Amino acid sequence: MPPRKNQKAQPGDRTEAPFPNRWQRWRAQAAIFHWRDHWWNFLDRWESSQAFRRWIYSLLATLLLLVSVARWAYPWWTERNSVRLAQQWLTTGHYKYATEAIREAMRIAPANPETWRIASELAEIGGQKNLAVDYAQRAAELPPINPARYLAWATAALRNDQLGAATLALRGIPVEQIKISAHAQRLLGEIARRQVRLTVAQQYFEAARALDGPVAINEVPLGSILLNATDPTERQRGLQLLTKWVPDREWGVVALRSLLKDALEHAEPAPLRQWAEALRVNPRCTLSDMPDCLQALARADPAYFAQVLAVMEKDHAATPEAATQLLSWLNQIGRSAEAVKWMQTLPAEAMQRPPLVVAAAEALRQTGDWPALHAWTDQKDWGPDADFLRWAYGMHAAHQLNNPATAEALWKTLESHAQRNGAHALFAAAMIYSWGRTSEAEALWWQVTTHEGNIAIDALGSLARHYQMQRDADGQYRVFRQLYALRPHDPDVGNNFAFFSVLTGREQRQAEQITRANLAGAPHQATYLATAAFTLFMQNRAAESLALLQPRIAEVSASPALKFAYGLALAGTGQKTAALSLLETLPPASLTLREVEIIKAALAQR
Repeated sequence: MPPRKNQKAQPGDRTEAPFPNRWQRWRAQAAIFHWRDHWWNFLDRWESSQAFRRWIYSLLATLLLLVSVARWAYPWWTERNSVRLAQQWLTTGHYKYATEAIREAMRIAPANPETWRIASELAEIGGQKNLAVDYAQRAAELPPINPARYLAWATAALRNDQLGAATLALRGIPVEQIKISAHAQRLLGEIARRQVRLTVAQQYFEAARALDGPVAINEVPLGSILLNATDPTERQRGLQLLTKWVPDREWGVVALRSLLKDALEHAEPAPLRQWAEALRVNPRCTLSDMPDCLQALARADPAYFAQVLAVMEKDHAATPEAATQLLSWLNQIGRSAEAVKWMQTLPAEAMQRPPLVVAAAEALRQTGDWPALHAWTDQKDWGPDADFLRWAYGMHAAHQLNNPATAEALWKTLESHAQRNGAHALFAAAMIYSWGRTSEAEALWWQVTTHEGNIAIDALGSLARHYQMQRDADGQYRVFRQLYALRPHDPDVGNNFAFFSVLTGREQRQAEQITRANLAGAPHQATYLATAAFTLFMQNRAAESLALLQPRIAEVSASPALKFAYGLALAGTGQKTAALSLLETLPPASLTLREVEIIKAALAQR
């Protein structure tokens, strides 16, 4: 019989323990994992309760919504935050942090145009102009299409002197928007100005002024263009526009430079002194402005120039760097006699070290005192950063003194040094080229092309200018062949390589492939079209060349490249008179000797 309530159980009673043992506790805990029971309970409740069913439906919908939002919203938030962070760092001038943030944005948000716009701005700030143009182009071409980004692309291209890329960028904007955009009109005007199409440039800046009002950004460039007008009234209007903006804090120095340049060209004493003094005391006057100011003062009023120079000599004698600066200015304006006279008053110890010793050597070279220059460069040590200049000056002095053995020894030393230091070689080549020593400069430039990086491209650019002056087609081919190997994705480089390849009869198949790809990528680019037409002509397909150019006849007069190709196409199809009237308007200096030969042969054929 079980014990009564509150009665203590006796030792012999057969009753269950009031507390479960360990096995019982485990079974009770494990019961929660009996999923079958839970499932049947869930189904019973699902069948019996409509409110429960609604609650479950709401829970599932909420979970589905949260998952969908998370999959879309988190990447969107991450992308937006990285771009926003980069913009904030850029705005506050923390370029290091902005660069780190934009690198992350480029990784996770490459389809966002803002990523590449900010990257372009940072590249511009860092002096990486080619990258700035590339990034601006990428930003412009990403959807959604935005004319402002095309304008930014064109602006970056102009800053890097890529007129073809700037023109291509502006073609991405609808004509109707171009007509109502003062910014676009200014860009078109600047392109035309750099191409020396001043009448066209004037029209664009006039249009910008009509759209944007008589503000400095329109009127200062317009005034500078009008200074070149042959009509005295137009030129006077240019002077008035520029004079109007002289007091302006930002644009005044730009206006003064144009006014001073015009006064130097017209040798007008009163404006020379007026604008030189105004520029010299302008807070934004730079060191590069001083030679023009001194030149203008020397021409306008020699007595006043002597007074100004005396004050400057006293001020600039304080340090070797300042003395070098004044000596360099005097050398630049052809007043090296004054430079030689003044440097004799400077401390002898300072005169033996760079940079002062180099400026003094240039003054001696300009005065033609070859014995003094030879003595100046002989048995001296200008240091590891300037000894290459000592060898160059010494070589030149030895040539002038008819001492070939010394000149040859110094040249060999300079040439050997160029193999190790491309920057020194590039500088020395440009310097001795300006002295008329073209063969030595050419040799140094070709040595620099074997170095890595942009220095090789700089050397090739110098060689291209040299061969252009020499009208040497073979030299141009060699240069652009190597440039194309370094920059195979640059369409302008590729176009030049293709043109000179066809002109000199080399690598015809590759040239044709490049020409075809360039024209397909930029069908409105006049130089690409001209190269394609010239290629057809050189393949004895003059009729096809003429047909290719026919739709663009209206552009021929404004493009020397099109004029050359069109004239040859006319000659090749028997229209010799029309071809002659067109080809004879090409400036001979702009043609290589090989181009002249081809023109003569085309006109002579029957």
